Amino acid sequence: MRRRLLTGIAVTALLVAAGGALVLQQSGARTAPVAGSSSADGGPPPSTSGPRSPATTTPGTEPAPKQAPPSSAVPSPTKSAEPREADPVAPDPVAATLPTSKPLADLVTLPLPDTSSAVGSIVAGFPTRVLPQAPHSTVATTSVAAEGSHLQAALTAQTTLTVAEVMDFYRTALAKLSLFDTPAPAIDGSTALTFTRGNNTVTISATTIDGGCRYVVFGAFSAST
Repeated sequence: MRRRLLTGIAVTALLVAAGGALVLQQSGARTAPVAGSSSADGGPPPSTSGPRSPATTTPGTEPAPKQAPPSSAVPSPTKSAEPREADPVAPDPVAATLPTSKPLADLVTLPLPDTSSAVGSIVAGFPTRVLPQAPHSTVATTSVAAEGSHLQAALTAQTTLTVAEVMDFYRTALAKLSLFDTPAPAIDGSTALTFTRGNNTVTISATTIDGGCRYVVFGAFSAST
């Protein structure tokens, strides 16, 4: 009897111990943290949702492509990028406002003088306007020769002026008639200049002498007919 009682107590103790172990195991399973539910530093748990599926389109249709904004470098189709050519028949506004140049007056005019010459004086019909004497001159000879509308005239004289002063005098006097000079061939010891304007020419040659210089003036002119 006593042995049965001890045996029952032992069986009961084993059952109680087994039940307590089972209860402790279930309680630990409830309180254990879920692995991977949070990061090691306490951050939010990673998303468990799967990758999003791409947008579906209706069979037989395609999405419209996106259009880029118009570039400012492309010229407008309504405007031409090529420069317009000037109207060839349009008058030049600048040329229309420019004053017309006045023609130069003839150096000699018709009727021309008869052919003649003089010593120590100015011959009749000599073109003194275009062939003046240098200051302080003594005239040696003068002559004129006419043929049709052409006239030749010559003067020889001497003056107390130097060669350079004589040349300066004729440069100034003939420039007023639009006759301008260029160097001309001359004999040794002389200086020569040629003045031209169209078909009109004047040649001056001067040589140094005691007390001044001796000079020769020759002109060839054309008169309008």
